[in-house]
Amino acid sequence: MKILIVGSGGREHALTWTLSKDRNVNEIYAAPGNPGIAEIATCVPINSTNIDELASFATKHAIELTVVGPEAPLGAGIVDTFRKKKLPIFGPDKLAARIETSKSFAKDLCTRYALPTPHWETFIDKNKANRALDDLGPPWVIKADGLAAGKGTTVTRDRREAEAAIQRELVREPKRIVMEEFIDGWEASFTATVSADRVQWLAPVFQDYKPAFDGDSGPNTGGMGVYAPVPSVTQSIVERVRKKILDPAVAALAKEGAPFQGVLYLNVIVKHGTEDPYVLEFNARFGDPETQGIIPLVKDGLSAHLSAVAANSDRPPLPESSKSASVVVVLASKGYPENPSTGELIALRPLANSNIVVFHAGTARNPNGQLVTAGGRVLNVTTTGPSVESARKDAYSVIGKSVYFPGMHYRTDIGSSQMRRRQLEPIKT
Repeated sequence: MKILIVGSGGREHALTWTLSKDRNVNEIYAAPGNPGIAEIATCVPINSTNIDELASFATKHAIELTVVGPEAPLGAGIVDTFRKKKLPIFGPDKLAARIETSKSFAKDLCTRYALPTPHWETFIDKNKANRALDDLGPPWVIKADGLAAGKGTTVTRDRREAEAAIQRELVREPKRIVMEEFIDGWEASFTATVSADRVQWLAPVFQDYKPAFDGDSGPNTGGMGVYAPVPSVTQSIVERVRKKILDPAVAALAKEGAPFQGVLYLNVIVKHGTEDPYVLEFNARFGDPETQGIIPLVKDGLSAHLSAVAANSDRPPLPESSKSASVVVVLASKGYPENPSTGELIALRPLANSNIVVFHAGTARNPNGQLVTAGGRVLNVTTTGPSVESARKDAYSVIGKSVYFPGMHYRTDIGSSQMRRRQLEPIKT
């Protein structure tokens, strides 16, 4: 099988890494890819949102499966274009992708089909939104309605910060915000593949770390790390999420004329003292860095599964997965997320343990061919092991020794045993 991976981050490196070891795969291209991906696949200089050029490339090279990583090309309709050209592609079309590209669409879907979600309202007028702060809080939850690379949510008790968030997020397209009720609880991330209007595969459940600094302090980021299994995620909660949220959401999208194919990612919050999950957000693709944690647990069969889902199979073969624990620690540039530095030389030394892998996220080659930082989140140190504690110990053992770049920033508490609850996030520290 010849596969094209669309994207250039850690998620795409992880997908390429495992598919490169798949016995059904003999050739992989990545557009545009990154230096890590270039070591195991052929990178082609096509931007992930240049849909027509990607489709032409897939046609010319007889690509048998295209896997879309980031949200932007999905929102721009890459799947619609590929399907019109009879090119096999894994991901939802533009209508179905609205469950991520428009939070108001997702919230409205929850309300009309009785999916549990915090009370919410939308606003396009700054003055009306500011007045609504009196009715909705504190604490206040303000979200950009459109795509914001994981950085469009502010949770705060400070009215000035809330008003600043309203003003900031209303500038983003589509110049609309969602304000929702604050629920005191803990979060978990669910990843499900969907085809034939049903959930096919539910991957291991992770907990992610959005705030930039230890103790869940600082501004929200695209994600500073994840771990699984999560002790508080019981089988009862998993069943509730599937029966009360995932299955109804898939059925609702089909009823709305937007049947979903691909990955439906769900971030829930479980209210403290209960097992009641509430929808915080949906994504229409693999999570980042959740994918980097899931992929090392997949032993075999991912290409066959993705290909069958792309074909809308009602019974795709399921990937074979390990029961091991998994931890991902994100290494970010100095100044991330607000003003990340770039161009710093990266030192990557050979890793002694086979259970440790470093996925490239924001890296590049300088004119001298040296590996340098080229984004906010630079590298993902991913480890597996018999327990979360052993996996996190291995992850942190290589940071600074085998993996290093000037200004390297990371959280030291990914996967720690401390019970976490939803924090009130300031805009700046």
